Amino acid sequence: MSIASDDAVQGGGGLMSLGKAFGFYVGAVVALVAGAVIAGISKAVIVYFVVYFACGIFLNRTVLRNLITFHPVYNTLHNVFSTKVRALIFWPISYLVLIGKIAVVRAI
Repeated sequence: MSIASDDAVQGGGGLMSLGKAFGFYVGAVVALVAGAVIAGISKAVIVYFVVYFACGIFLNRTVLRNLITFHPVYNTLHNVFSTKVRALIFWPISYLVLIGKIAVVRAI
């Protein structure tokens, strides 16, 4: 995996900015909290899981795809699959860590 270059961050490569990625992450967390409230009120726990996985899929399709690129050597089916599945299952933690790491790398 590699992060977007400075040219791509400024809009040259079509990749997403870090601020926009963080905004999508915050929106997904808000949707998850709203799903938890709805699931608690309606006593339908399945609503929470549907919202959880829908937010994970949304973040995989929008943020992960446009925030990082895989190096051609490591762009194997196994590496891409395992990264996307881990990001889907553990998205509240994995995206926060990913955005934090990229912010530190770009700041230094």
